[in-house]
Order: sequence, then structure tokens, then C-alpha cells
Amino acid sequence: MNGYDRNMFWQGHRPQSTSKIFLSLVLLTVIELVNTTVPCNQSCTKTIHKGVKLSKFMKRNTAELLKTYQASEGDFAKQFCKMQMDNVPASSLSGQTSSDRMFNIYTRLKEFQPHIKKVLKQQTVLLPLQSPLLNSLDETLQRTGHLAQGINCILQILQPNIPIFEPATSPTRIPLPQNVFQQKVYGCVVLTRLNEFLSRVVNELRSLKGSMCVKKKKKELW
Repeated sequence: MNGYDRNMFWQGHRPQSTSKIFLSLVLLTVIELVNTTVPCNQSCTKTIHKGVKLSKFMKRNTAELLKTYQASEGDFAKQFCKMQMDNVPASSLSGQTSSDRMFNIYTRLKEFQPHIKKVLKQQTVLLPLQSPLLNSLDETLQRTGHLAQGINCILQILQPNIPIFEPATSPTRIPLPQNVFQQKVYGCVVLTRLNEFLSRVVNELRSLKGSMCVKKKKKELW
């Protein structure tokens, strides 16, 4: 393929790919603004099972995504992914009770979403739009929202009479314009912390799986 053919190829394919990613980001923004109340109609057992299954799936996929990200950046030192950045959500999980920890997971997932979206936008500029990394980032962004919805449903089971307030603003602000190196580091830190956080989410949901629905059944019997 000569230079002219390559240019024609990109001109023919780039707008369609750009539109697809842009539409995905717009739809996610609309969902975030509108879908503040999540309908939870499934049983306790199914709800927690889906949460465990999705979190495990996301943990595996995010680990693969992180490897793909690092490989796509070329000569990129992995130690940069562990850099201290105050404007990226932490990977820690806190809370004294199950409800507290579930709410912490819910708010942290909500906190990660705009950062994943930012990384996707940055990589859309830096990478060819046919790159598998862009599709993986887009899927991760959507699944993060789905997992947050699942955690919302678990919270409604744990505390059925207590409203779940949406976090007003993210405690970690989206970074100001960055140069290419800063973007690479930022993206890697975001994905590294997300992967670490998902590991904690999986462990927490596993521990909850064996007790939450059993306790609920006992209460119903009484």
C-alpha cells in the first residue's frame, strides 16, 4: 500500500471510528446524568452472584488491559505506573461495616469513571483508531458503570430503607492539559489503581456472598 492509498484508507475509516467512540462517550455521559435510581428486581442471591462474577471478569480484563497499555506505549518503564499522583483515585477500600464498604466501593467506582473516560480520550488522539486498546478502554468504562449499578443494588438489599446519595463531586479532579509523557503516566496509574481496587472488590464481594443473603432469609423468617 503506497502513501496515497494509506491516506485514503485512513480518511475512509477514521471518521466512522471517531464517531463510534464519541457516541459511546456521549451515551455514557447521558446515562450518568439521568440514571440516578437503579431498578433492582433480582433476588439477593442473583444480585450478589452477578456482582462477584462481573468484578472477577473486570479484574482479569483490567490486568490484560494494563499489559496492552504498557506494550502500546513502547519503551515505557513499568515503575511509572506506580508513581504517586494525587489526582487519581486511590485503590484502597475502607469502611467498618459491609454497608460502609459497599458504599465506599460504589463511590470509588463512580470516581474512577471520569478518569477512565479521560484516558480513553487521550489515547484516541495518541493511537490509531483501529487499536484494540481503545476498544478495551471503552469496554472497561462501560463495565465500571455496570458494576457500580450492581453495587447500588447490593446496597439497596443491605440497607433497604436508607437512600443512596450520589457523590456530589469527585474528590480527585481530572488533570489539566498534559504533555504526551504525562498522559502515558497518568493512564498507566489510573489502570494500575483500578486493577488493584478491583482485586479488593472481588475479595469483599466474595466474603459478603456467603453471609448477606443468608442473613436476609433469616430476617424474613422472623
